[in-house]
Amino acid sequence: MQQPSTANNTLLGSRELRFHNRQESSYPNLMRFCLDFKFKVLQLLFSPPDSDAAPIKVVVMTRADYSGDPNSAITPAFADLNQLERYVADNQVDILHDYLFGVEELAEASEAG
Repeated sequence: MQQPSTANNTLLGSRELRFHNRQESSYPNLMRFCLDFKFKVLQLLFSPPDSDAAPIKVVVMTRADYSGDPNSAITPAFADLNQLERYVADNQVDILHDYLFGVEELAEASEAG
């Protein structure tokens, strides 16, 4: 599964992809994370390295308090929702662990110990 490279590209814009009800079963893991845990799925639009090429569209999952910084996404950038759904399904334990217990708190505890 190849991930699109967004390094050194300028963020042109973003939009939130919403899951409104539990009947949207095309992406059950994304829907559950968004509805139950208040995550957001964002589609980001980046400028391409070559100005003549089409903009690069990627999807990521972020926390609800997303600050607009694409580097704060909790998943890698993927070209489509199917790839993001697979990633979230494969890594849901780690994602929820970081969400519930916090990455910063774990880093501070390991430094203090």
